[in-house]
Amino acid sequence: MRRTTLGGMLLAAVLAVGCGDRTQLDAVVEPAGQGSSGSGSGPGSREAGASEAGASVSAVLFGGYDDKGTDLSDTWSWNGSAWTSLEVSGPSGRAYAALAALGANLMMFGGYNGGQDPSNTWRWDGTAWTQLTVAGPSTRFESAMAPLSGELVLFGGAGPSTTALADTWTWDGSAWTELKVTGPPGRGDAVMGPFNGKLVLFGGSTPSADSSLADTWTWDGSAWTKLNVTGPPARSGAVMAPLDGKLVLFGGLSESITYLADTWTWDGTSWTHLHVAGPSAREWAAIAPVNGKLVLFGGVGANENLADTWTWDGTAWTQLNVTGPSARAGAAMATP
Repeated sequence: MRRTTLGGMLLAAVLAVGCGDRTQLDAVVEPAGQGSSGSGSGPGSREAGASEAGASVSAVLFGGYDDKGTDLSDTWSWNGSAWTSLEVSGPSGRAYAALAALGANLMMFGGYNGGQDPSNTWRWDGTAWTQLTVAGPSTRFESAMAPLSGELVLFGGAGPSTTALADTWTWDGSAWTELKVTGPPGRGDAVMGPFNGKLVLFGGSTPSADSSLADTWTWDGSAWTKLNVTGPPARSGAVMAPLDGKLVLFGGLSESITYLADTWTWDGTSWTHLHVAGPSAREWAAIAPVNGKLVLFGGVGANENLADTWTWDGTAWTQLNVTGPSARAGAAMATP
């Protein structure tokens, strides 16, 4: 099951079978690990997550939507070997929220919940969720958000009526600030992560037909720069996270309506396609670094939501035989 989002507007028009406000798609699935042949900062950096510095940490996963199209509001933690359901109250059910770490806290903004989309800011302090009464970005989902230089940077997303947004905001721990800068064209479904004192943004989608993107941009704290590099083919709904001094990108939905299962790395200069077997083709999975590995959970592929857990150690993907969150897509996950 795939929800009709900014990246799915063209799909919904030509392939949709309605299911409430979600859309079920008959997508062509790329075999696991074969990917497309076309297609953080360094180790120990604060921007890359504490897990890369050797400290024992847990990733936190929130929400998403299930096979019935229900927006979920449960919170889970992953400690590197097991999932734990955290019995806490917090944000309303939602998918496609932006979640990232700032210091020891996780910050979450926005999301999608069946048309009543929240535009609120929440903080997870390791024990409880707290809603912050602050003004900030307009209502949106599918934004990209990542830490840089002691603050969070949020870019774009899908606004009301799936309008593609192109604004840049920062969160300093107490307030949101909109930066009057020119950068990537408006989009949702992009991925963004920290690398060597900059943020790297890749891909995403816009509402126009044939709109998946394959451009790479960097944010240095004051300006966006488009890089003249060739990398992964155009896609939306991929996941990306730092590990071992590289950014690792997996999967997504291609411009030709194909779920992807390819793995790529960014080393600061170029993209490299890794020809490795791994998770089945999917989009809107969740990924985060935990104790020297990346953990990937769920997503949607082949008309069903997934509940599998995988780790990436820098060389190979490994599926883990563990029980955890129910099958879902569009969940948010990050590591303090």
